Amino acid sequence: MTRISIMLAAALVIAPGCSKKAGDKPAGDDKAATGQKAAADDKAAIGSKPAAGGAVKLPKLGLALDAPGEITVGDAMVGEGHMLQGGGIGAMSVEIASTPQTLDEAKEDAKSYTPQNLKADALPDGWALTFDNKGGAGTNYWVDVRRTIDGKLYKCTTTGGDAGQAAAVLAACKSLRKG
Repeated sequence: MTRISIMLAAALVIAPGCSKKAGDKPAGDDKAATGQKAAADDKAAIGSKPAAGGAVKLPKLGLALDAPGEITVGDAMVGEGHMLQGGGIGAMSVEIASTPQTLDEAKEDAKSYTPQNLKADALPDGWALTFDNKGGAGTNYWVDVRRTIDGKLYKCTTTGGDAGQAAAVLAACKSLRKG
């Protein structure tokens, strides 16, 4: 579990810094390159850019959330779900959780990162855990939210270097709903 968390965290920290070249397609558009046909809803939402503060649809999951600014919706790096990127949130992922995890288990996992400012909140349908830590590249801000919606368990996460983006991701994760 910790190894996957480290790989996902590294990917989320590195992904926003990747440069886009002329002719690159928005995240998630690789289905067209491989000849696979995406569903009409997928094609409409992948790479979509809503107005500031707008609802963002997550077509693979049948969910939506609220996020600030323009958001690009792509395929998740790991698991079934989406990676979202935008100036207000940096990068975050929303996926079907492969295994259930309690808030106490999440706090125990977080200990391996020497967390500071750990905050754990029980939600009516899950939990939210946030903390920061110091790393080789400076301060990292972690958000890990689990929600059960229509009987399915989802995880909504980010790790990044901006406290404001982490706060926006936490709010977005808490707004997760059927969509």
